[in-house]
Amino acid sequence: MSKPQRGGEPLVLSGNGLGDLAFDWAGDRYHHAWHFASSNGKVSVMSVESGSEVPWPASPPLQQIHRQSFADGREVVFGVGMAGRGHWSASFTLIPDLKCWIVELACRASVAPETLLNSYRLQGTWQIDGTCAARCDQATQPLRLEAAGPSTSTRLSDNLLTFSPQQLTSAAATQQWAFKLMVDA
Repeated sequence: MSKPQRGGEPLVLSGNGLGDLAFDWAGDRYHHAWHFASSNGKVSVMSVESGSEVPWPASPPLQQIHRQSFADGREVVFGVGMAGRGHWSASFTLIPDLKCWIVELACRASVAPETLLNSYRLQGTWQIDGTCAARCDQATQPLRLEAAGPSTSTRLSDNLLTFSPQQLTSAAATQQWAFKLMVDA
């Protein structure tokens, strides 16, 4: 059984045609990014991180990560961290049979949150695509990023994509939201 990683050691999870998910330590937290094969240019999805002084960061501040493999082929990276008034958790699950990554996020806040986000800088040519948050045809296989379920809202502006809970609570609580990154059939 592997030990949780704290502050330093990079981690890369290969998703083959679903891109590689890389975690790198910077400052006081792990940044993460997916990188995809492309015939012309760079295609990636990179987390946008805030500094430690921000009470409600642009993405979950993951200070510990742990990778686990399951017998059914799923690979999962779990992460936890704290910043501002929140305690954050995340799971990044590679599901080869469904040709997707599912990212589930949660924040336990001791007060009503001002904002809860998971933000990404998109490199490559991404477009709003109907009900999907974003679509990229530049990668070897077409990619989609979309909210997972009605409890998550999305916004794309100037190659910055954010996922957040559909509605914030007005008191201390735990809130959850999720999104999918998938190969578009």
